[in-house]
Amino acid sequence: MVKVAIISFEHMHAYSYAAVLARLRRIAFTAFADDDPKRLAQVKKMYPHIKAYKCWKKLLEEDSCEAVIVTSANVRHREQVIAAARAGKHVLCEKPLATTMKDARAMIEACRSAGVKLQTAFPVRYSPAITRARALIQSGELGGILAIKTTNHGSMPGGWFTDKKLSGGGAITDHTVHVADLLRYILGQEFTEVYAEMTTKLHPLKVEDCGLLMLKLSGGAFASIDASWSRHPSYKIWGDVTMDFKGTRANISIDCFPRLVHLYQNKTMKHSTFSGGDNLDLCLIGDFADCIIHDRPPSITGEDGMRAMEVSLAAYKAIREKCPVVLPLR
Repeated sequence: MVKVAIISFEHMHAYSYAAVLARLRRIAFTAFADDDPKRLAQVKKMYPHIKAYKCWKKLLEEDSCEAVIVTSANVRHREQVIAAARAGKHVLCEKPLATTMKDARAMIEACRSAGVKLQTAFPVRYSPAITRARALIQSGELGGILAIKTTNHGSMPGGWFTDKKLSGGGAITDHTVHVADLLRYILGQEFTEVYAEMTTKLHPLKVEDCGLLMLKLSGGAFASIDASWSRHPSYKIWGDVTMDFKGTRANISIDCFPRLVHLYQNKTMKHSTFSGGDNLDLCLIGDFADCIIHDRPPSITGEDGMRAMEVSLAAYKAIREKCPVVLPLR
């Protein structure tokens, strides 16, 4: 059994991860830390039997966990991941891995030097649709891949996500990395060039809520990513990940988040959806535990996380310089 703790509920994904930790038999959810009193009290009510810490550093010093899940604001990842590595803890880090290449490299090196595992939280890799599409594409069923159109839309999350000092950026930071990782994973290729445009049209923010990236891949294909906070609260789905591949022999379209039940409520004027699909966070956490139990490399490495965030950093550089940016970044 793997003992796992959570560092911060600052990112909303922490709540889903905590539910998974409490559910999986091969994992013991031992502790959590949060420096926000309101969040700490809220989570303590949800998990009254789990040890709660006001300070994540105290958690690393005192708790006997073998691994931690880091779900704090993006700029805090470096300090917490490196501290966890030095404390001998394996790490699952929320995406994006970091906000600079320097920080990402430091995190990867710290975990390597400490002999602990570093996995990036990209749960969409476990989507059955992605698994099937990857098998078809790698078998040559589509022939040569010519172009890919992708989206990762979502509702504007608010809070620290819209504060560049804490997040590193807006919708491009938040919603590029999932799809960038999937493209690398499915095609087994690297990005060679990035161009992007961004704007703020939908919300009164100081960061972008709309972003469009154009990418070149090492195999010769080009791809687009629509990374935007364009889903209003009443929209039928919080967000999406869609991918359309055009090949020389066939095409394939992927929708990673189908919804089977729609609930319309006149009283609240809201529309709720329920999915009958797999719990991708359950797959992510289960796989993380499995790599610790069987002492194997993580399925989604820190390097994978860095390469995905490199695309969003290159997008901002392209916007500043008004020209395509060649990868890898220096």
